[in-house]
Amino acid sequence: MLGVSSYKGDLNGSLFNPNSFHPAVGVLYRHCYNNHWSLKFGINYGTVSGDDSQSDDPFQQYRNLSFTSSILELEGQYEFNFFPFQTANRTTPGTPFLFLGLAVFKFNPKAELDGTDYSLQPLGTEGQGTPGYPDRKKYKRVQVSFPFGGGYKFRLSNRFGVTIEAGARKSTTDYLDDVSKTYAKKDVLLAAHGPEAVRLSDRTIDQLNDNNNDRQRGDASHKDYYMFAGVTLNFTLSKRYNDTCKPFKRKLH
Repeated sequence: MLGVSSYKGDLNGSLFNPNSFHPAVGVLYRHCYNNHWSLKFGINYGTVSGDDSQSDDPFQQYRNLSFTSSILELEGQYEFNFFPFQTANRTTPGTPFLFLGLAVFKFNPKAELDGTDYSLQPLGTEGQGTPGYPDRKKYKRVQVSFPFGGGYKFRLSNRFGVTIEAGARKSTTDYLDDVSKTYAKKDVLLAAHGPEAVRLSDRTIDQLNDNNNDRQRGDASHKDYYMFAGVTLNFTLSKRYNDTCKPFKRKLH
């Protein structure tokens, strides 16, 4: 698969914002049970990012945060074809399809400071892992997500086909961008994680950082999303196919 990856969260409000697109790649194995149902396993790799300075929202412009993270995903999906389709079946030229699945992904949000990239999770930028915020634990950088989406499959020959698809992933974390709750107190961050944590936690443009202690930093009511979309070249390992499934036909009495 060759395509793009993107993200939706506190620093970017849409999965389809061109400013947030990054190149993505993937490989997959698909088992077709019949013309309508198949099971797919895949590994995908891409990048997600967000930048408050590119937003039209005055709050985000003032907040002035940014991040970049790689995404490595292992997924499993069930696919449903609306029309009969298998690459090896010469009577099935193409079909739209939907999919739903489960994935495990690894991420690591980073931000740049004075020419150096810092991993944000170890710094506990919202007070995670500090005595001043005992209820805030450091988030895990391996999480679960729920892929869903669709696309279109084309048959090129008895061996080759092409798939165009886009799939959103609802993650189980609100820290894909390292932003969720409120600003941590500067003295707490400084004592626990050092000056870099303080500067990367609060980057507001007027530098009146002391005024932001415990003020709103993100929106914890919504989990983050990410997306993979692209074109896949498929090669079938067998010319055999099963066309017994006819879910839209019924016996007339």
